Amino acid sequence: MLSLSTPSSPPLTHGAVTASSSAALLRGAAARRDAPLTSAVHAALLKSGALHPAQPLAAPNSLLHAYLQCGLLSPALRLLDETPRRDAATYASLITAHCRRGAPLDALRAFLDMLAWGSARDQAEEVRPNEFTAAAALQACGLARDGRLGRMVHGYLLAGGFCADPFVVASLVNMYAKVGDAASARRLVLGLPCRDVVSWTAIISGCVLNGMLEEALEVFFMMLEDGVLPNNVTMLSVIQACSLMGASAMFGPVHALVVLLELEDDASVVNSLIMMYAKNGFVEEAMRLFNGLYLKSGDVCSNEDVLAAILYGCTISGSQKNGEGIHAHLIKMGAFPSISVENSLLGMYARFEQADAVHLLFSGMEAKDIVSWNTVISCLAKSDHVNEAMDLFSILHADGGGLAPDFVTVLSIVQACSNAGLMHQGQMLHGCIMKSGFVYDVSVCNALISMYAKLGRIDFAEMIFEMMDIKDLVSWNSMITAYGMHGDGHSALRIFNQLKDAGTPAPNAITFVSVISACSHAGLISEGYKCFESMRTDHNIERSMDHYACVVDLLGRSGRFAEAEEFIRDMPVPPNSSVWGPLLAACQLYGNVDIAEKAANELSALEPESDIWRISLSNTYALAGRWKDAAMIRTEMRRVGLRKETGWSFVDVRGVEGFKFVSADARHHDAEKIYSVWHSMKKHMADLAADEHKLSPISAV
Repeated sequence: MLSLSTPSSPPLTHGAVTASSSAALLRGAAARRDAPLTSAVHAALLKSGALHPAQPLAAPNSLLHAYLQCGLLSPALRLLDETPRRDAATYASLITAHCRRGAPLDALRAFLDMLAWGSARDQAEEVRPNEFTAAAALQACGLARDGRLGRMVHGYLLAGGFCADPFVVASLVNMYAKVGDAASARRLVLGLPCRDVVSWTAIISGCVLNGMLEEALEVFFMMLEDGVLPNNVTMLSVIQACSLMGASAMFGPVHALVVLLELEDDASVVNSLIMMYAKNGFVEEAMRLFNGLYLKSGDVCSNEDVLAAILYGCTISGSQKNGEGIHAHLIKMGAFPSISVENSLLGMYARFEQADAVHLLFSGMEAKDIVSWNTVISCLAKSDHVNEAMDLFSILHADGGGLAPDFVTVLSIVQACSNAGLMHQGQMLHGCIMKSGFVYDVSVCNALISMYAKLGRIDFAEMIFEMMDIKDLVSWNSMITAYGMHGDGHSALRIFNQLKDAGTPAPNAITFVSVISACSHAGLISEGYKCFESMRTDHNIERSMDHYACVVDLLGRSGRFAEAEEFIRDMPVPPNSSVWGPLLAACQLYGNVDIAEKAANELSALEPESDIWRISLSNTYALAGRWKDAAMIRTEMRRVGLRKETGWSFVDVRGVEGFKFVSADARHHDAEKIYSVWHSMKKHMADLAADEHKLSPISAV
């Protein structure tokens, strides 16, 4: 029992509360983070007089330390204000506590307060820092990632003679490493008479923390040359550096070193190796380690980062079988619910286009975050489940359980409306975007421009583009592409010229693909070729195969086959299928059998299994009246098992009914009326074409 009786005089007597007993109690309270016990001892110390100004600082310092360890900053600061005397131990506790709670600037203010203490009082009250307050101040500089402050503290400590203390030097090394000044940290370490694993590891960890991965490995090699063996902490940093760099050549040697150091039983090190292999697509190696550490021993892996990494590895490597095996293991070991693991599974099945599995897994999740919603909506939107994606978006928007759509959600659903040709839903979504404020997001506006262009409303795309206060290069490229899609090459060139006049951003390689393609669709031959020529001369942009393909398409669409052939011959790189394909397609337009056969011959060597060039050549033969040759190609396709994929169209009438149909499809209940309207439209278009032909006859090429 604690005695709460008050002694008759300030000095402590042999009562129940003594300096030694209170210190022991406070040490226990600090270790256990026991706030009630700390408060009780505080009360007892007040009654016993141990906190009297005339008493030693051991009791108030122990009490301050206990309060800070319990995370009770307000009582600790109150106690500090009530303590007329302070020493280095007082400030060491305070500075360290501020660092621990992630407030390095408060820690440095406390350090400065310590230096200023006594300046307005007796010289005897001045508090001089010791090695512990110095180390705590350096820790604060490292946490703040402020090299300037760190160098200032270093200068002060150098002037005060602290830099001969190995503990302070180790703290300096750690500080410089954390602020990313690896050179200074290295100089300090190399200046030590005896370098140990702790000092080397501090530099390596600091380099990794600041993304200086090559420097981290360089220091690691210096450490090995210095004859210092790494420990588990060193290896964790080295493994992380190799993983982030994707340095696959280092994976094997680092793994071998772990075995040589007998760290293969260290779960944290093995987990890091698993994540290194998995995140870089080496799933088999990751699975071997995972099986050895967990499955064979029957242990349960509770590290969600490891599980998520393996699932990610299965995703990027296309290893669906391993991914499903991990999923089965997770079910057996009762790993659910776990949002991070379940989100990883959602991402994996979405990557494998398993929309049903994604929807089923999502429906079974007890808790969902915005990543969960975005993954399932994006997966459904990219598949044939657009309506389900729209329904989920509506649920999230109306009542997402405290969640709301973010720009990723909006981009996914805009893309869905664009791909599925849902004009009505797209316009409704546009209204929702305006109400929620996403209309000010550049990426969302860019997606809306592309959506309206695909849906045939170039006027809406123009309106959004003109209303954008901030346009990035994607905005300009999207608008150029939109005009090209609608055959308006002059408007595409106008936007391209506006982009050049603006100066920022500068056109890139994608810009030129878009503008040359727009010129090709509009028949602006000379303008398109000038854009191609200006890439190097005016913009210093290297031409890619896509640009050469656009020029071939530009010349081919206008029937200039001789120029197209000459252009292909003069190309500085061997042409691939993206160049020969447009030439063959142009031959089909004009019935040019000779060049079509040349292009098809090249494509047969580049893509022997493809059916696209075969169908295009067959159509060219048919257009030229060579039915026998066309039939031979179709027969050959059937013989080798190639089959043309059926083309389909989709109609959406005022958002009420959508219908997917193929050629000569009569499944719709109003098929007779539909074909009647279609025949009427066809006759009307033919009449208009005939009138146009009479007014402006097409000259022979």
